[in-house]
Amino acid sequence: MDFAFGPEDERFRAEARGWLAEHFTGPFAALAQQSGGHPGEGHGDMAARRAWERELGTGGWIGIGWDRTDGAYGNRAATLTQQVVWAEEYARAGAPGRLGHIGENLLAPTLLAHGDSAQRARFLPTIARGEELWCQGYSEPDAGSDLAGLRTRAVHDPGEGTYRITGQKIWTSLAHEADWCFVLARTEEGSQRHHGLSFLLVPMDQPGRIEVRPIRQLTGTAEFNEVFFDGAVARAEHLVGGAGHGWRVAMSLLAVERGVSTLVQQIGFAQELSRVVRLALETGAAAEPVLRDRLIRQWAELKVMRWNALRTLGTAQNPAREPAREPARNARNPAQDAAPRKAVPHDLPPRSADAQAPGFRDAGPQDPGAPSVAKLLWGGWHQRLGELAMQVRGAAAALGPARWTAGRPYELDAFQRLFLFSRADTIYGGSDEIQRTIIAERVLHLPKDSRR
Repeated sequence: MDFAFGPEDERFRAEARGWLAEHFTGPFAALAQQSGGHPGEGHGDMAARRAWERELGTGGWIGIGWDRTDGAYGNRAATLTQQVVWAEEYARAGAPGRLGHIGENLLAPTLLAHGDSAQRARFLPTIARGEELWCQGYSEPDAGSDLAGLRTRAVHDPGEGTYRITGQKIWTSLAHEADWCFVLARTEEGSQRHHGLSFLLVPMDQPGRIEVRPIRQLTGTAEFNEVFFDGAVARAEHLVGGAGHGWRVAMSLLAVERGVSTLVQQIGFAQELSRVVRLALETGAAAEPVLRDRLIRQWAELKVMRWNALRTLGTAQNPAREPAREPARNARNPAQDAAPRKAVPHDLPPRSADAQAPGFRDAGPQDPGAPSVAKLLWGGWHQRLGELAMQVRGAAAALGPARWTAGRPYELDAFQRLFLFSRADTIYGGSDEIQRTIIAERVLHLPKDSRR
């Protein structure tokens, strides 16, 4: 079983690197990620970032690796290893955080798994061209991590062929920029918990029926929003997976969010860690034994997360086979190893004939606890990285990069944004407490907590 990048992967890398060198220039170059981490995505030139999405779509770099069993809706076929190659090259180029990642990485796989042919034909091409942006309508003020407690309702009108949605969603990423929202709503009167929910695709351009209110955070930016639905209209043909089956669709989407995408996420984490390590070396902070131990521990934990993600993917793609074991290695300089690099043997998912086929349908993690374990691992790790960045900075971490003025009262550098933004990592996307409950109930089969 071969775990290394092969010749086709390296040709794919050369193509990706060449395209980025040619196109990530001019006005787009101003969007480059800043040194020291860039966790917030609610600021910057949004018009330019939308134009960059369309540039990626024109170049064929959105939707790579989408399942082609039922059609070629994405721009090009790509194996899992080639998707990792693209993520590495994108990060190496310093390209900006993606505005279209929710549509590309969450909704598209969900439509491929649960949508009908008309839904796939309508929405996947516009996502692949970078023309339509999506947001996720899950969390509510009284149902954040406890998604099954949501109260937003959608009433079906058979005469009009529509659903009328009323309720509130919160912490909705990039809702102020999104063209569409996939909404989990209660469509069966009197239903409770995960019963009677439906997954609806809702256009955001409905003045008087949808109101978006940005939520300003500690970082001074407003990536998240409150969204109020007051009779918002969704067409019946935009119901995904059937009425009352929204919980199954929603859980499938969350498995995607915490499955393959975690491997790509870790590439960005490695870059952030590399910058913190470089800062520690430049300032001399790395000479302090306790701090040096924390840096090495952070590097080792990132390696463990990567190997866990590879193990999970290997199990999902080859469920009948025992996943290969990672050979032991000696610790190396974390400053050298944290940055994305060319893979070495045993550093990538197994390349079986099935997994390499363009139409391979990744079923996601087979272990029901795998997504929760992944979330627990990366949430705490990233939060500790933010704390470590401040410890490396020392007293200077309390000062902004420039003098605050009435016109610019809240200036932060990238390391400060990393620290403040990462405080929420153990809460959003399912709090640590909820993830532990899922593991306890669904994996260990411990008695369930009573819920009122």
